[in-house]
Amino acid sequence: MDDVGRSGVLPALASVCLLALFVAAGMTALPLRGAPPNLSFVPVAPESLPPLNGVFPVLTLRADRSTIRSGYANRDSDGRIRVTLYDPYEPLLAEASEGVLFSADLRALWLLATDEERTRLRAGVNALAQSLRQSADAILHSPEFTSDYRPLLQDAARSAIETAWKLPSTRAAYDDMLRGAEPILRDVAAREVRPLLLRRLDGLLWDIVQANVGTVFSVFNARPWNTAPVEQAVEAALRDMRDQGVLERAIAQVIEARQTKAFLQLFAGNAIDALAADHRIEETLLRLATDPRMARYLASMGPPASDLSLMAPRILFGTREGGDLNAVAAYTFNGLVGGKPGPVIILMTPQQRDAMLSVDSNVPKILVRSATP
Repeated sequence: MDDVGRSGVLPALASVCLLALFVAAGMTALPLRGAPPNLSFVPVAPESLPPLNGVFPVLTLRADRSTIRSGYANRDSDGRIRVTLYDPYEPLLAEASEGVLFSADLRALWLLATDEERTRLRAGVNALAQSLRQSADAILHSPEFTSDYRPLLQDAARSAIETAWKLPSTRAAYDDMLRGAEPILRDVAAREVRPLLLRRLDGLLWDIVQANVGTVFSVFNARPWNTAPVEQAVEAALRDMRDQGVLERAIAQVIEARQTKAFLQLFAGNAIDALAADHRIEETLLRLATDPRMARYLASMGPPASDLSLMAPRILFGTREGGDLNAVAAYTFNGLVGGKPGPVIILMTPQQRDAMLSVDSNVPKILVRSATP
């Protein structure tokens, strides 16, 4: 082979070798579904887990609360969750010994934020809520609302209440409430009202006789009985019941009864349903929302709404200057768009896990690491 031929073959061989090395290195990091699992976990409370169908991602939590994709997992028929890592020798995994299962939604993103970030978010939400209350109060007391909208809404509310009250289910629940209140009131009357009445009525007969001596011995003149002592005794007994809180306690017991709560819930639900079915509400609210006269009452919401709209995505979705998009944020966003937030396992240190549990003990689902994959 001449020098010209060799000069063309050697660079080609070198390129092939480099390509082979590149492919080999890449194969070690690719999510190969046929690779054996590296870890396995057992859920502490299997009954509280979200649906775990198919393969779902495994992430690792960094010190700054961002995450990176580290592997994938699936749940076997024996209930164990097996994890296959892309790179078992990744230095970040050395301390990430704890596995925690999440449903990839906004609650998980809230837990992944730092304490300082959650404080800022709370302050932003509170500022927006305060401005919303101020705007709503300004609208409700505005002359435009009072003259053009309030009468229509009040009439619709009265109509909804009447419709709900006439429903057979409401009347049946009301009758059930009365039957449930009867033994409560009877018990209160026997234990508390009766002693107060007896104390006030003691000696009442003698007071009546004294007040009506002239009537008793008047044979020729018809005079009405003087019932003032009876009225005074009843008023005194009612005053005693008010002073001692008898009526308040009785009402509280009636309200706390199961039948009363069921009636109030059913009645409120029926009234809301009737209100929602009233087309006047939809038309009135649409007119109110598009009324240009209301814009000046909403001006106070502008700054806090703008601040929160800039701050919340940056915190919850973990977009930091000079950093990659947070992996769990990308997975959560994909689930929100599709309407089906899926499960995700995040590997973290014991300290990170305990910090999350101190904020919310219900969202993170704790996994116990098994001795063998």
